[in-house]
Amino acid sequence: MNKNSKLNVLGIMTGTSMDGVDISLINTNGTNFVKIKCEKSYKLNKNYQNKINNLILNKPKNSNKIKEYFLKEDNFVTDILEKKIILFLKQQKINKKNIDLISISGQTVYHYPSNKISIQLGNGKKIANNLKIKTISNLRDNDIKNGGQGAPIGSYYHKFLIQKFKEKVVIINLGGIANFSTLFSKKLLSSDIGPANCLIDDLTNYFFNKKFDKDGNYARKGKIHNKLIDNFKKDKFFKKNFPKSLDRNYFRNYFNKLIKLDKYDALMTANYMTYIGFEELLKNKKFNIKKILLTGGGRKNKLLKEILVNKLNKKIELIDKYKINGDLVEAQMFAYIGMRSFKNLVISNKNTTGVKKNLSGGILYFPD
Repeated sequence: MNKNSKLNVLGIMTGTSMDGVDISLINTNGTNFVKIKCEKSYKLNKNYQNKINNLILNKPKNSNKIKEYFLKEDNFVTDILEKKIILFLKQQKINKKNIDLISISGQTVYHYPSNKISIQLGNGKKIANNLKIKTISNLRDNDIKNGGQGAPIGSYYHKFLIQKFKEKVVIINLGGIANFSTLFSKKLLSSDIGPANCLIDDLTNYFFNKKFDKDGNYARKGKIHNKLIDNFKKDKFFKKNFPKSLDRNYFRNYFNKLIKLDKYDALMTANYMTYIGFEELLKNKKFNIKKILLTGGGRKNKLLKEILVNKLNKKIELIDKYKINGDLVEAQMFAYIGMRSFKNLVISNKNTTGVKKNLSGGILYFPD
């Protein structure tokens, strides 16, 4: 296959917010061409969110048992992904013979790169066999095996988008965890920067039995707990150099402190904790960032956007302004890097995940 050949790739994204399955069908060569053919988000109910959360919170302390423990629920996630793919193809009236490749992110349930382990539920082999379509999954594994963080793994798609802008921009994805991508001296840089929706969503579930705080309306009623913020700023994560990555529940100890506060104060403080990640990123003056483009579900949090605009003194826009659906960028991303994986092109490097050499990744499954 030559470098310009194009395929129809179905990207499947289940993020750390655990609120939905995003599906995007693109035609791409994995380098300089992407055509979005159709895409859609499917909400997952709170039962799914609670089940995965409880699975994560009740994980065994013995690291040798972690993988076996999580993989018992692999079929549960795989079946949901498969049903959503079938529904998508039916609703969009797509003959699966016209899909060349499926690329799945899987549901991240455990991320501990220092122990060379990152677990995403969702079985690529089973999906390939059941749908009779070649499927790529396990996109983080090769990076982690070679000493990288395994995340953020989709930076090369963000690079494709960034190159469309004449001015210096950074894309910040607000999922459960916040991560950034930007170009500096023509080098692609990316990293996780801190919490995004994880603490806010978990607190909203805890206090109000809802999946998320719409527009930050609950948080608006609260005040910032400054002592907790001061402790948060001292967390060892912020002392690490980029690139670095986070497990969704890395900041769980702060959740346990937040739930002891007034519920509205807790949510306002959690929003401010998300801002701290941005503040730490922008301390690095060499980036000289002119504009921040927000993507992911957290971009819809009006309160958080107001905090960022007021505190950062930067131009902050939703990526949607440029006719890019901020809910589906990550699904497009997994389709794009799936294509790169299929062609054995680079999907991570020392400046995106800390891996020692440029690497491709992913495991390709052919239907039996």
